Amino acid sequence: MIYNPFFSSSDSIFSSFFAPTEIYVVAKEDLEKAQQAQYKEQVDAIDARIKYLQSKKAEVQKLITPAKETANA
Repeated sequence: MIYNPFFSSSDSIFSSFFAPTEIYVVAKEDLEKAQQAQYKEQVDAIDARIKYLQSKKAEVQKLITPAKETANA
């Protein structure tokens, strides 16, 4: 056994200092795929927000239009 269980157990106060570091190896292609997927999610969220704001704008414009007509009469 290389590591003492006391130091490498997850509930020990020393685990963050003495436990072996974890290294994750990820392919560059996988990172690029994940990045592109994240960009697409951001664009979809922006599109949804734009659609929502345009509908709210239309609602407010409907409220403004009658007030202009009554002021001109």
